[in-house]
Order: sequence, then structure tokens, then C-alpha cells
Amino acid sequence: MNKTNFLPKAVQKFKSFKKCKKGNFALLTAVLSPVVLVSGSLALDVANMSALKGSLQAAVDSVSLTVATRIANGELTLDNAESFASSLLIAQMSNVDDRYLNLQVTPTVTVTENVTGSNQKSWNIEIGGSASQDTTPLATFFGKDQMSVFTSSTATTATEEEIGAFSMAVVVDVSGSMSSNIGGSTTDVEAALSVSSSQAGVIVSYIGTVTNTYGLTEENIIYILENYTTSDCDNFYYGSGDKNAFLQAINKPTSDSYYKAYLYCAYPTYAATYYGTTATALIANISTVLESSPTSKIDALKSAAASLFAQFDEADPSKQYVRTGIISYSSSIQGYRDMEWGTASATSFATTLSASGGTASTDAVKWGYDKLKTANTTEATEHMNKNGQVPERFILFMTDGNNNYSSDDTSTKSYCDQAKADGIKIYSVAFAAPSGGQALLEYCASEPTADYYFEPETASELIAAFTNIGAETSKSATRLIN
Repeated sequence: MNKTNFLPKAVQKFKSFKKCKKGNFALLTAVLSPVVLVSGSLALDVANMSALKGSLQAAVDSVSLTVATRIANGELTLDNAESFASSLLIAQMSNVDDRYLNLQVTPTVTVTENVTGSNQKSWNIEIGGSASQDTTPLATFFGKDQMSVFTSSTATTATEEEIGAFSMAVVVDVSGSMSSNIGGSTTDVEAALSVSSSQAGVIVSYIGTVTNTYGLTEENIIYILENYTTSDCDNFYYGSGDKNAFLQAINKPTSDSYYKAYLYCAYPTYAATYYGTTATALIANISTVLESSPTSKIDALKSAAASLFAQFDEADPSKQYVRTGIISYSSSIQGYRDMEWGTASATSFATTLSASGGTASTDAVKWGYDKLKTANTTEATEHMNKNGQVPERFILFMTDGNNNYSSDDTSTKSYCDQAKADGIKIYSVAFAAPSGGQALLEYCASEPTADYYFEPETASELIAAFTNIGAETSKSATRLIN
């Protein structure tokens, strides 16, 4: 008898099933499909993560080099380098965000400066961060709905700060017209604030009084306008407490009289009342009003010169590389300070300028040319002995009017020609000057462009012109070499 006959029927059926080949593929497919799909999903996520890491690394490397280069070129400072790098990295990655699901980039940036010598600096730029993207849906079976990558890059830029030497002769007009006021006219304020001529007249008068006569600052005036009306000012006569609190608020001694406190308060509030229904418009335009208040041209020149020389002092605090001189002229030379190291003498001289007389620029421009020309070896020798360099040479030439005689125009132009031919750069400033003065100054400028020729009409514009000239020439005193 066959032994299989004794096995249970279930076992016999199982053996038959094992020998049967029908449906095996379908069964295997059913068993293995989930595994294959999940594995494929994971493979896709891993591939995406690898690509994302490569994109992030490329962006980080690019940003670190860009930041290092810009710092070395003086286009970035420590104050803004980190924010710039973060913004640039995000911008770089935004170019590839359509390749990834819900891309999120979190930069980390550290920029440190190392001073390795008196004239040498280096910067370490460490840029990195993370980038994350959503995973494919099947990866959620493993509890991963996002995948992140991390990377970093470091760049170092070393620079040597080379101090460049220069000499500047400042030639300024102090003729009688320089005593006149610049700005502050009714027309100026009327145009600046779009008010009527009568309103502008009141504003000029009253604001001029409180700033010039009573010494109130812009902050004082704004405080008064925000807290007081003309009727409030009257109350100072009836209560010492109100009067004293007001004086303390505007930094005036409480010993000042009731009447003086009233004047401090009433002048700006009356102007505001006359100006319009509220003080709001005047507060919004207070800087414009003050800027337009009367200032003599000579005072504006003093402020402009102080700004110019302050920039030179900042660029060369050790007084090793910058030499300055100044001369003032009207119908003749009024005074001068010879070329010397630093700006102390020129700065002091500028504070004493006063306006009178006619206008004749020849001798003053000749003085500037003679001091700096190549044939006069004094400047070259001074610099060579002190800093071992051949200095750049500049003339700043300023006037507010026409020469009284055309012959001065001709001779002045001749010296300007000689100076430019000798390599001396000329900055010229026609300060609220008529057409004749403008034509002369534009001719004398090294270039008839906004880089070398200025036509300021107000005190603030004059100061800005001198400031721009100071900034440009100071570049000669501080240069970064990669």
C-alpha cells in the first residue's frame, strides 16, 4: 500500500499546492509590490536629498566667495555682511526651489575680522545652514514627512590697507556777496512747503527768530508744536510750575523770565497757527523749514570747510599722509595758511573767515597751483621723507560770484590749465553763483561732470558738495589691496 494514503487529506492538498505552478507571479507581486514601492520612494527621497545637498553646497560656496570679495573691495562692512550673505543664499536657492517639494532654507552666517598688523586685516566668512524638503508620500510609512541636509563653507580674505598720500590746496571766495543770506527767503519756503507767500513770510520770520535769536533746536520746536498751543503759552504768566516745567523740557534754565518762556513757546506755535489749522503739517516739514531758514553764505562756507577737514582727519588720524592748506580771496588775497600735515591750521583759519570786498580769483588760484606744481618739490619731498610716497594733488576752488574784471577770468583759466596739465585734479564749487562764475568754475574743473563740478544753491547743498569732495579725495588715503 502507498504510504501517502495514510496522510491526512490537508497535507496531501498542501503538497499538491506546492507542486502547482499556477498563479505564482501574482502571489509574489502581491507580496513584494509594497516593498518595491516603498523602496523606490525612499530611493527617490535619497536621490532628492543628495541633489539638494549639492545645490546647497554650490550656493554656499558661491556666497562665501562673493562676500569675501566684496569685503575685500570695500563694498561690504562687518555691519551688513551677515545679512547680505543670508539674503544672497536664500536668493541663490530660490532659483532651484521648483525642483524640490516645499523647499525651506535656513542660513547660518558668521563673519569675523582679524587685525594681523597695523595695516593688515583678514576676514573669515563661515556660511552654511540647512535646507529641507517634503518627502514623497510613501516615506511617511517610516515617520518621515521631511528630509533635511546641512552644509557649510568657509572663505578667508586678507587685505592690506595701504594709506595713500595726498595734498590739497583749498581756495575760497570771501568777497562781500558772501555776507548775504542763502536760503530762508519767502520764495524758498513757499516753494518747499507749498504755502502762500504770506504764510511763508511768517514761517521764515518766526522760525528764524526762535532758532537764531533764542537758540531753540529742531527738537525743541517739534516738542513745543506737539505739546503746546499759543493759548497754552499764555498760561506761563499765571503759574510758575507750568513755566518751569516747560523750560526744563526744552533745556533752558528755570531762572529765565515768564516773558522769555512765553517767547520760546509762542513763536513756533504762532507760526504753526498761521501756517494752517494744525501744527501737523509744520512738524512734518520742520527739517525743510529749518534748512530754509536764513544762513549767511560765509557761515555756510565755514560749516562746509569743517566737514571737509573732519573727513581728512578721520582718514588720516596720525597725520602721516594728508597735507592741507587754505587761502581766501576777495579783490585780493585776504589770508592763508600754508601747506602742512593734517588739517588743524586750515580748520582754525576757516573759522575766522569774514566777507568783504570785490572778486578777483587769479592770485589765489595761482597760489594753489604754485604750492602743488611738480616744479615746486616741497610737497613731494615732505611726503617722501614722511611716508615714502608720491602724493596725489588736489585743488578745491570755490566762488559765489563773477570776477570784477574779465582779465581775471582769463588768467585764472590759464592757471587752471597749467594745473590740470601738471596732473593736479581740480574740484570746483560755484556756490549760488551767477552764470559768469559758473562758467569759470566749470571750465576749471578737471571734468565738467558731477564728480568734479558742483553748483550748490543752499547751505545744505554746499556742505554736501564739500562732503562729497572730502569723501572722494579720502579714498586716496584709504585703499584696500587684495
